[in-house]
Amino acid sequence: MTPTLHAAFALPIELYQDKALHAAAMKLASRFNLSAAYDAHYLALADNLGVEFWTADKKLANPVRHSLPWVHLIES
Repeated sequence: MTPTLHAAFALPIELYQDKALHAAAMKLASRFNLSAAYDAHYLALADNLGVEFWTADKKLANPVRHSLPWVHLIES
């Protein structure tokens, strides 16, 4: 196994497979007219966990950050 793959497997990653999370993501995608449903899953998960969401993706952050104050755009 390569060192990079070994490092990736050592990350403390948790998988969330909650039907309510998927429903919340679809509501967010619809509410903000997001073209990528997977983006809405990131938002739904952050909301579910009660954490801030930081992204450099302007297409994701700009439509939502004024309504969702826990969404922040990283600008360079």
